[in-house]
Amino acid sequence: MFFRKKKKVRYESDEEVQVDAFINLPTKTTITGDLRAERAVRVDCDFKGNIVTTERVVISREGRVEGNVKCSSALISGRVRGNIVALEALTLQVPAHIKGNILTKNIYIEPGVVIDGVYKIIEDKSYIVSRDKKNY
Repeated sequence: MFFRKKKKVRYESDEEVQVDAFINLPTKTTITGDLRAERAVRVDCDFKGNIVTTERVVISREGRVEGNVKCSSALISGRVRGNIVALEALTLQVPAHIKGNILTKNIYIEPGVVIDGVYKIIEDKSYIVSRDKKNY
């Protein structure tokens, strides 16, 4: 068997993340359709559709999503036009622009982030899961 060493890189949040852990959607790309994954997803492109993953979602400054996002946690610096369900945590960094509703357990919002919608902090994840079935 061949094994390759996983490289670590730093993204905008200065958090170390393994490169091979992400499904990368590169810049200068437009993707239409829904994405379901059991890996972390990094969006640097224009994505039209829903993103559902059991892991983390990173939407960079260049990233734009028109659709709902459901994940365990998210770091968003780009634009999202749709609802966001982050079961554990959501971090919004400038110049993020969200047009839609947010459900999450924990949220961090940098000054200057634009949210056009309602965000609700939920302590019990089962509420998010049951409510999510109605929205997806």
